[in-house]
Amino acid sequence: MNTRTFLFLQGPASPFFRLVADRLEAESARVERINFCIGDMVFWWPRRSTLFRGKKNEWAAYLAAFVRHHAVTDIVMLGDGRDYHAAAAELGQSSGIRVHIVEHGYLRPDWLTVEPDGMSAHSRFPRDPEAIRALADGVPLVARGGLFQSSFLTYALYDLAYHIPNVLLGPLVHRHYRTHGAVHPVVEYSGWICKGLTAGRRRKQAEKTIAASTRRLDGSDARFFLFPLQLPGDYQIIRHSPGGDLNKIVEAVITSFARYAPKDTRLLFKIHPIDNGLSRWPERIGGVASRLGVGDRVFVADGGNTDALIERAEGIVTVNSTVGLTALGFGRPVIALGSAIYDIEGLTSQAPLADFWNSPPLPDQDLFDAFMRALSATTQVRGGFIGREALETGADNVAARLLETDERLPESLRKPRNQGIFRYAEELSG
Repeated sequence: MNTRTFLFLQGPASPFFRLVADRLEAESARVERINFCIGDMVFWWPRRSTLFRGKKNEWAAYLAAFVRHHAVTDIVMLGDGRDYHAAAAELGQSSGIRVHIVEHGYLRPDWLTVEPDGMSAHSRFPRDPEAIRALADGVPLVARGGLFQSSFLTYALYDLAYHIPNVLLGPLVHRHYRTHGAVHPVVEYSGWICKGLTAGRRRKQAEKTIAASTRRLDGSDARFFLFPLQLPGDYQIIRHSPGGDLNKIVEAVITSFARYAPKDTRLLFKIHPIDNGLSRWPERIGGVASRLGVGDRVFVADGGNTDALIERAEGIVTVNSTVGLTALGFGRPVIALGSAIYDIEGLTSQAPLADFWNSPPLPDQDLFDAFMRALSATTQVRGGFIGREALETGADNVAARLLETDERLPESLRKPRNQGIFRYAEELSG
């Protein structure tokens, strides 16, 4: 008889968590759910649940009472960055409750992350190369390539189904709840509408920008560094980067580039594929570059083939994007300015950013192979949050991982929460 009780908090805007819960109950586990808004209810329906209506400062006490009353043994949630989830992770660690973080996979595409405690700076995954090689021993090579079809239309419809009820009825049902997103959904959608109306023009402009940044006037290849932008409201930025402000990091990187990079190099920023356009990166970055006297060497592209750019780049500058992991797979130099699970000596640059512009180190491919095998064996499963086959496969695999009694990353590897030390904090603030 399974004696475990799983408490689900917020999940992705899709039926994924409900499907996982169905599979856990099929194995005789008990399932509880706390919703925070109507959008949560939409994708949990018709399963029973509890709605938290209190204020944010009442959440920790409420959750502590709830887990005691229901004898909760495991907490499952999407990421550990949201305030409610960060508090739940802290409670779980202090109370002996197993905390399971589910997210998009570190490996892309068509992988999901399932790991204890938290991600990035909070991840138990080791940073010591020898420990990584030990975990990889006997693990088969990681299969590359996608398995499932994805649909942006489905993603958009799920997002609307989640947010529209909150906008229309939220003040009546859960007046203290505030969305975890960086901006109000209506503002977010207005940005997407503008992007949709200008898609053709932006695509052509991206092609011109990429050509200008990667080619000299005589047609030969230009030396350039690639900075794949993340979303400003991404909790990987807010929680796991120096200062938690992408705008300031971008300005600091341009400043460093202007001071220390060879004069014949360029810096290309590539806007995230699902950026809503509200950050106005071309204007913001262009203004900083012009002020620093490198307006002719710094470029911003809203589109383009990321893999093709990685292969041609001198090096990749990132905060902690999974694009950094992709770049390591291509054997390209990477520097991670924030806390990244792949920021390991032998894989990424450990030197100052000022040095990286001049001598970007290549990754150890044998260590990278071991890293990928260890990561896949301990924190990754196949699946996705969108699309029938991806949902079904992912729910099967995540449920199976949650039900395991032995943890793949032992508690001895646990890292303290909210004590991240960022190697580049001083350099980026100087």
